[in-house]
Amino acid sequence: MDMGSMFSLVDMLVVACGLYVIYLCIDMMRTREVKQNMLLPKGLDAKKCKDVEGYIHQLAPKQLVLGILALVCGVAGLLQDLAGLVNAYVYMGALILFFIYAVWYAVYMKKVIRKFW
Repeated sequence: MDMGSMFSLVDMLVVACGLYVIYLCIDMMRTREVKQNMLLPKGLDAKKCKDVEGYIHQLAPKQLVLGILALVCGVAGLLQDLAGLVNAYVYMGALILFFIYAVWYAVYMKKVIRKFW
């Protein structure tokens, strides 16, 4: 397996994760429930949320942006790896933006969890 196919595999995983995060966000907004999933820290009981509506209102838009950025980053990587349609600088910019937002989201999520649990 060469490096190009390894990068493509990673980009496919990032696309899948982005789609999953978007799905979880839409499902949370549609059902108005906080479910135990990969976006909650391990050991945190979703049923013990003090204010579900407040949690969803505060976190859902940020979670949706995280999923969209992951999706864009993965698609840009695939287009760059497989077809050469995306400039390497554009891909690197998308990757850096996604990474910075993911770190910010993790810090923000900790604050939201302290507030609602």
